[in-house]
Amino acid sequence: MNAPSSSESTTPSNLDVDIVSIPTPLEIASWRASQHWIWILPVGCALLSIGFFWAAWMERGVEIDIEFNDGHGIKPEDRLKHKGIEIGVVEKVELDRELSKVIVKVRVAEHAKNVAREGSRFWIVRPQITPGTIAGLETILGAKFLAMEPGSPDAPIKLRFTGLENPPANIPPTGSLELTLDSATRRGLAPGAPIQFRGYQIGKVIDLGLSSDARSVQTRCWIAPEYRDLVRTESKFWNRSGWRVDVGLTGLEIDAETIPQLITGGIEMATPEDSGDVVNTGHRFLLHERPESDWLKWTPSIGFGVGRSEQLGRVPPPQRIALRWQERSFGFRTQQQQVGWCLPIDDQSLLCFREQAFAPNSALAGTPSIEVAGQSLRMDVDFREPVSTLGGMEDSSDRFDVIRLPLKNPLPKEIPLWPMSRVQSEVNSAKTQNVIVIQDRVQGSVYIDASRLSIDGNRWRVDSSIGLGTDLHGLPVIEAETSNLIGLLVSSKSEAFVSLLTSPR
Repeated sequence: MNAPSSSESTTPSNLDVDIVSIPTPLEIASWRASQHWIWILPVGCALLSIGFFWAAWMERGVEIDIEFNDGHGIKPEDRLKHKGIEIGVVEKVELDRELSKVIVKVRVAEHAKNVAREGSRFWIVRPQITPGTIAGLETILGAKFLAMEPGSPDAPIKLRFTGLENPPANIPPTGSLELTLDSATRRGLAPGAPIQFRGYQIGKVIDLGLSSDARSVQTRCWIAPEYRDLVRTESKFWNRSGWRVDVGLTGLEIDAETIPQLITGGIEMATPEDSGDVVNTGHRFLLHERPESDWLKWTPSIGFGVGRSEQLGRVPPPQRIALRWQERSFGFRTQQQQVGWCLPIDDQSLLCFREQAFAPNSALAGTPSIEVAGQSLRMDVDFREPVSTLGGMEDSSDRFDVIRLPLKNPLPKEIPLWPMSRVQSEVNSAKTQNVIVIQDRVQGSVYIDASRLSIDGNRWRVDSSIGLGTDLHGLPVIEAETSNLIGLLVSSKSEAFVSLLTSPR
């Protein structure tokens, strides 16, 4: 064998050998720093999960327990509603330890958690058709649900309630007029029965019961705040319950009501043209069995609405005014007068018709005088010039021109004055408006709907069905919406119209 040459290496020159390099301390430190970012992801996920959990916990609302004598088929996932809006869900229904009560656990939404306060009332809505109640018909085919009536928001927090077996009694709205009606018999009436005016519901029956001496049936009822002005001392109430059959010479007449009224009964009301004063809570009326024929023909003109009486109560009343003068007739002096109404203005002037301030040419010189607010005034002494005209009838006569008489001396302090800022000097006569004729008594003010006024030049003619008397001549007329003065009333035996204000001239 030949021995290897000394020039040949014992390690092949073409053999690749991986040599592992040892990291430096700087490289090790850099690697360790990069590994810290690996922990940010799980920590961030944990924090995000905690945030979601906390948000869900805060939005879970509050759980309350409601105790009922009977569950009436209520079950988990049924809803708690208020005014038709869902505010909670039933989570669990169970019996108490004594197996005598049903405990309904309800989760109330966070936005409605204020219902969990002392005074809140809960009940199960279910179909009820009784002589006094028609309710819950929507649950015949659909799911039952809980309804509630919240207590005061200032009441203490409460988490356990005793539920009502039936919806709460009929509670009058705030500001309602509560009345008592006396009748010989109940005759089909029940709590919740409607009270109607011209077939339109204006109130309800609260409850019924025998009087303390058992001689009559007393019906407590309420009239909604916006309709309380319709009830006056001369108003009449009668029973409209069920149906009637009248047999006479003309045949058979059947007077039937709506289905709910057949069950709960009903009351009708009417007010005459001479309506009397408004009434207050506690007023008593006789409940008649049926109306007299005249009652159905009454057509009073009464303004109504929330705050109407309060609004009119802040309106300064008009003042009676009398123009007196003397004339010579057959050689004798005779006393003449023209009586009407005027409106004192806060700029120390009187607003009235021209006929109330200027005597006819036949008047004797020095005799005309104006009596108003307990004073006797003379045109040439007690009034200043000029006398401005604020409106007229655009005809040959200027009797019904609306004028402003400036006074030299102020009226007595006890006389309320109308603010000039509420005198609307530019009235659009081409479009009628709802107006109120203001009297010295708030209760006597007359409301006139725009449909009862017709355009006649720069005046509005009043429908003859309103029946305004001559004693209203000269009264101020205000716009019902703004209470601004827009004219004066011209009222005679044959016609009535509103003389509208225009620009001063």
